[in-house]
Amino acid sequence: MKEKQAIKEAFTKLAPRYETVLDYELRTFWGRSYQEYVNLLVEQSEISENQKILDIATGTAMIPRNISLRNIPGIHITGLDITESMLLQGKHASKIPIYQNNICLTCGDAMSLPFGAESFDVIITGLASHHMDISRMLKEIKRTIKKNGRLSMIDAGVPPIWHFPIISGLFRVIAFVYFLFKENKARARAEAAAVTNVFTAEEWQDALLELGFKEINIEVIPGKYRWIPDALSIKAVNSF
Repeated sequence: MKEKQAIKEAFTKLAPRYETVLDYELRTFWGRSYQEYVNLLVEQSEISENQKILDIATGTAMIPRNISLRNIPGIHITGLDITESMLLQGKHASKIPIYQNNICLTCGDAMSLPFGAESFDVIITGLASHHMDISRMLKEIKRTIKKNGRLSMIDAGVPPIWHFPIISGLFRVIAFVYFLFKENKARARAEAAAVTNVFTAEEWQDALLELGFKEINIEVIPGKYRWIPDALSIKAVNSF
C-alpha cells in the first residue's frame, strides 16, 4: 500500500513533464528515445482490424495515440493508469483532431483490472511492470484477455545476480539517491521499491508458462551500459 501511494504521488508530480523526463532517462540509460520504444512495442503487438486493445499503465496515453495514428479499421483502445493526473494529460493530448475517436482512458489498478473476463484481443504494457506486483498483474491479464489473445510488453529485465539481497540492496540505494537528487522523495521511493520487482527473462518465461500462455518469445533489447539492466521484449499468446 505504501509503495502504491509513493507511485501515485511521484507520477502526479511528474505528469506535466512525464514524456520529456522519460525520454531523457531512456536516452541516458538505454540509448533510445521514448518514441523508439513505443514504436517497437506497437509494432511487435501485431494489431489487426476490429480488435479491442488494453494498454496497462498508459501514462499520458502515448501508446494509444501511436496506435490510433496507424489508422487500423475498427479498433478500440483502452488506456488504464492508476494516476489521474497522468490520464488528464493523456486526455488533453488525445483530443487533438489527428487522433481517431477510438481511445478511452480509465483510472484503475493493474492488479485489479476493472474489466470483465475475456474483454481484450491484445493487452500491452510498456516500461511499467517494475512498479507492480507482476504475478498479480499477469493473473489479471490472463483473466481479461481473450483466448488466443496477444500479450505484448517491453520493460527492464535483470540478471539473476540482482536477486541477491546485497546486490538488490545496493541498487535500491543507488536508485533512491539518484532520483532524490534528480526528482523528489516520492519518485526516489517509487524507483527504489521497483528494484526488487524486476523479473529475469527466465522468471517471465516461467510465470507465463504457469498461467497457460503459449508462443512465448522473450528477446533482449541491448542497452547502453553493461551495469544497467537491458530491456526485454516479451510476447505471448493466451492458450485458453
